[in-house]
Amino acid sequence: MVRKSVKFEDKLAVIRVKKAYAAPFLKYKYVYVTRRDINDKDRFKKKIDEIATSWPPSVYMLKHPSGKIFARFRVSDGKMTLLYKTSPATGSLYPVWEFFKDLA
Repeated sequence: MVRKSVKFEDKLAVIRVKKAYAAPFLKYKYVYVTRRDINDKDRFKKKIDEIATSWPPSVYMLKHPSGKIFARFRVSDGKMTLLYKTSPATGSLYPVWEFFKDLA
């Protein structure tokens, strides 16, 4: 059995990354996901695409209630264009990748 580094939580805070800082995204404070939404990368991308249709182009992070960054991704034209696998600062794998059944 694979040990998860963070416990599953369905309510994740949305953080928008700016050039000099990262701040809560006031237009859309939380994203709600189910375990089914994070079974694989394509399903997670589809969920974010449904939610982010009106978001401005930027990099966003989903923050877990424990304080860890659960996922980081880029949105352009209302669609997720890039899902980061590791943190650029620490090199650590983002927890969302541990929930995907197929990491390939």
